[in-house]
Amino acid sequence: MPGFLNRARRLVARAALLSGARSGNVTILFALSLLPMVGLLGYGVDYGVAITDKAKLDAAADAAAIAAVATAKAYIAANPGEANVTANAIAAGIAQATNAFTVNAGTVPFAQVQLQTPQLVRTRQTLRSTVVYSATVKNNFGQIFRTPTTTFANTVTASADLASYLDFYLLLDVSGSMGLPATTAGMTQLAAKNNDLNSDYKQGCQFACHYPNNNGWTLAAGKIQLRSDALNTAVCSLIQRAANPTVTSQYRVGLYPFINQMGTLADINSSIATLNTAADCANTAPYPLALTKLLDTGTTQLSTGGDPSTGTGSGGTHFEVVLPQMKSTITNAGGFGDGSGIGARKPFVFLVTDGMQNGQHYSITKNGKYYYPGNPSSFPGYAAGNFDGSTPAQIDPSLCTALKTAGATISILYIPYNIITFTDYGGTVAAENKKVNAFSPTLATPLQSCASPGYFYTANSPDDIKSSLTAMFDQALQVARLTQ
Repeated sequence: MPGFLNRARRLVARAALLSGARSGNVTILFALSLLPMVGLLGYGVDYGVAITDKAKLDAAADAAAIAAVATAKAYIAANPGEANVTANAIAAGIAQATNAFTVNAGTVPFAQVQLQTPQLVRTRQTLRSTVVYSATVKNNFGQIFRTPTTTFANTVTASADLASYLDFYLLLDVSGSMGLPATTAGMTQLAAKNNDLNSDYKQGCQFACHYPNNNGWTLAAGKIQLRSDALNTAVCSLIQRAANPTVTSQYRVGLYPFINQMGTLADINSSIATLNTAADCANTAPYPLALTKLLDTGTTQLSTGGDPSTGTGSGGTHFEVVLPQMKSTITNAGGFGDGSGIGARKPFVFLVTDGMQNGQHYSITKNGKYYYPGNPSSFPGYAAGNFDGSTPAQIDPSLCTALKTAGATISILYIPYNIITFTDYGGTVAAENKKVNAFSPTLATPLQSCASPGYFYTANSPDDIKSSLTAMFDQALQVARLTQ
C-alpha cells in the first residue's frame, strides 16, 4: 500500500508537470501571434497617416494648378499692352502656384514633400499648368517589418481659355412666332380677347399679330409680355455683363434682328451706351421693347437708303439667307481670329430662335430680287407686297457649317414654338397653325446639329431665357478648370 501511495504521488506530480508544460505552450503561442497582430494594427495606423497626407497634398496641388492659370489669365487681362506680357504672366502664375501649394499643404505629419517647379505654358489662347509633387512618409510601425517609409506622388493639370478679344454677334429672331405671349397664361389671356376682323383669325388667335388691321397687336403690345420682350430683357442683362469696365475693350457686342433677312440694330463696334439705347434697356415696362417693335409688320425694318430689299424683310424665316449674311458681316468686321489680339478677335454667334424655317415672303420681286415694301407699301415707288404661301420647315444644319469652318463658335438658344390652341374655322391661318403644330416637336434636333458641340441651350419662360443667355456668355469666357 505504501508503495502504491508512492507511485500515486509520483503520477500526480508528473501530471502537474505536464499541465504546467501546456500552459507554457499557450503563452508562447500567444506571444508569437501578438507580434503580427501589432504589426497589422501598426500598418493600419501608418496607412491612415499616408492617406490623410496624400489627400491634403492632392488638394494643395489642385489649388496650385488653378492658381497658376488664373493668375496668368488675370495678368494678361490687366496688362494687354505690356511687352513680354505672356512671359511675365507665366512667371507670375508659377510663383503663385508655388505659394498656393505651400500654403495649402501646410505641415504634413511625418512627411518630406518635394514640389517640382510648376510648369505653365500658353498655346494660342489656352493656358495650361502642370503641378507635380512627391512625398515620403515615415512609418512608425512599418520600421519593425523593414518598411520604414511610404512614398506616393501625383500630377495635376489645369487650363483656362483667355477671354480676351471676343466678339458676340447676337442673331435675334423677330419673326411672327416671337409675337407669342411669353407665358401660357398670357397666351390664354390674349386668345380670350382676340377676334380679328379678318375671318381667318376668328378663332381666338394667340399671336400678337403685328400686321395692319389685326387686333392682336393692339390687345397685346404694352399689356402682355411677349417672347420678344422676354428676349429683350435677357439681351439687356447680357449687355450689362459685357460692360465690365476692366474688359470693355476686350468684348464687343452687336445686335442683329432677322426675319427673312438680317438687319442691324447695333453693329459690333457699338459702345455700351449705344447698345443700351438701341435695345431700350432703360425701359422695363410698359412693353413693348425694341425687339417687340421689330416684330414682323409686313414691311421691312432697319432698311438702309430707302431700299426695301434691305433690312429684316417680312413674311417668313430664312436661315439660308441670314447665316451667309452673318458670315459676311463677321468678315467685314475683322474676320475670324483666335482671340489673341484686337486684330484677331474670336467671333461667337448667339443664334436665338424657335428654329422654324418658313420659305414664304411678304414681298414683290423685281429682276429676281425680293423687296419688302409692305401692304400697303410704305416705300415710295414700290408696289404693295403679297404673300407667296407658307412653307414651314426645319433648319438645314449644313447652313451653319460655313460659319463654324471659318472659325466662329455658334451658340444656340432654342425657344420652343409653343403648341397653338385654336378653334378651327378653316382658312389660311387655321391651316398654318396645323402645319406649325405638326412641325414643332421636330425642330430641336437639327438646331442642335447646327450649334457648336456643347453650345446648345433650351429655354421658354422669361427667367429661363435670361439665365440661358447669361450661361451662354459665361461659357464663352471659360473660367479656369481642372483637366485631370
